[in-house]
Amino acid sequence: MEYGTVNGSSHQGYIFDGSSESSYDDERSPLLSNGRTNGSAINVVYEPKGGQGVYKRRWYILVLFSLSAFTQSLAWNTWGPIADTTKAVLPGWGNSDIALLTNWGAIAYIITAFMFSWLMDVKGLRVSVVITHFLLMGGMAIRCIPLPIHLIKWTMHTGQILIGLAGPVAMAGPPLISVTWFPLHERTTATAISTVFSYFGVATSFLIGPLVVKDLPDGNSTGNSTSGHINFADIDDPVHHEEINQIWHLMYIECAWEGILFLMTLIYFPAKPPLPPSTSAGLQRTEYKTGILQLMKKWPFLLLGLAYGMSCGVYSAWGSVLDIILKPIGVSQAEAGWIGFWSNIAGVAGGLGIARVVDCCLGRQIKKVLLFLTFVAGIAFGWYLLLCYKIILTNTVSLYVAIITFGFVINGAIPLYYEAAVESTYPIAEGITTITMTWINNLFCLIFLGVLMIPNSGTSWMNWCMLGAIGISFPMLILFREKYNRLSVDLVPEVQLDSEK
Repeated sequence: MEYGTVNGSSHQGYIFDGSSESSYDDERSPLLSNGRTNGSAINVVYEPKGGQGVYKRRWYILVLFSLSAFTQSLAWNTWGPIADTTKAVLPGWGNSDIALLTNWGAIAYIITAFMFSWLMDVKGLRVSVVITHFLLMGGMAIRCIPLPIHLIKWTMHTGQILIGLAGPVAMAGPPLISVTWFPLHERTTATAISTVFSYFGVATSFLIGPLVVKDLPDGNSTGNSTSGHINFADIDDPVHHEEINQIWHLMYIECAWEGILFLMTLIYFPAKPPLPPSTSAGLQRTEYKTGILQLMKKWPFLLLGLAYGMSCGVYSAWGSVLDIILKPIGVSQAEAGWIGFWSNIAGVAGGLGIARVVDCCLGRQIKKVLLFLTFVAGIAFGWYLLLCYKIILTNTVSLYVAIITFGFVINGAIPLYYEAAVESTYPIAEGITTITMTWINNLFCLIFLGVLMIPNSGTSWMNWCMLGAIGISFPMLILFREKYNRLSVDLVPEVQLDSEK
């Protein structure tokens, strides 16, 4: 993402053209430009003095990348929302299988994250995103191979591994997209949009999974919550045939959707715009290896990364097996799916709304906002525990409100964690910083789901683990010393922009 140094004038701001005719010409210019920087072909909104420009096509790039993150999360969380039916109709499938299928995302991330960090920072966004879609397409296609039922466990696991390998760019790319294409006053919002689409993908998995793969009627399940074993003769039961076909249909739907996105990405997804949108976007970042070594010595960043990794990493694992967690208190697979769906939709709203407020009003107050959100998360989850253990009167509405509120504040905090991290570590490249943050996130997710794979581990520990993660994150945020290194570089152009209008 290097443009080199800003041409002799790193403190030059934007100058708005002011010509309505030029603006209309830009709107009519083709999206698939030939890459030339003259004329209206590049859709320049601001004409720069110092080699900067903002392009209308940035919103297309943002949406396409956001849909990539959406699809990766959707595919990653395929199995949790349909766990009950899967265990009942597929031979030999149990809680440990569901946990491992989900855990492949974290395992693949831990192993390959820094390779993809290098790919994003050295080879650029286009190469990284195309490879991500190649992995997604391969993983989803493998899951569609029509093997006999007793063999599909192998193809499903192989597919989930490839889908997990697509995770680093989808999770860590949002700050890089925002700084590459968006001006200062839109950066946090752009980061939030591409980040919350991941939650929207998880939310959609809770909706589409139970809608396509129906819950088995009471008394018709031949499996159990521990092993999920059934007799092979039971596969001939028409009810089981129907449910198995529904699982195949879910695989086909997800694969077809990814095929469309893969084609769109191949057609048009440039590595960067012709001109950088801000001063900091045009400045060279610290060399890759040096940046990693410097990052490991920054204690404020490590505190922030641990606070993020513990709270959000454990939450992503906890939310992915919500069906298993809520089953002991009598919540059905379909009901758990709706709770998971609305909690993630609330996270989408929280991420967008909170990020926009920070962009407009609270640019240097990210730490205070994170502390507030973490405090509210603790209260919401404490309320859920009181309901779960029937210490207070339990009802469906209260359960919905508690978990949805929890999802709103936890997911709403994630874009702010990213922005606080890249601001405090600048000029270390955004890709290195966010990959390290999300690596910590996936480490905690891996540990959580790894414990679930232990036979007879139960489910009650999951809730207390989630509460402990929130409790430990809060003092870490208090100790974190926030800095706005990147914002300081960009503030001078913003002042000049105001004075030149």
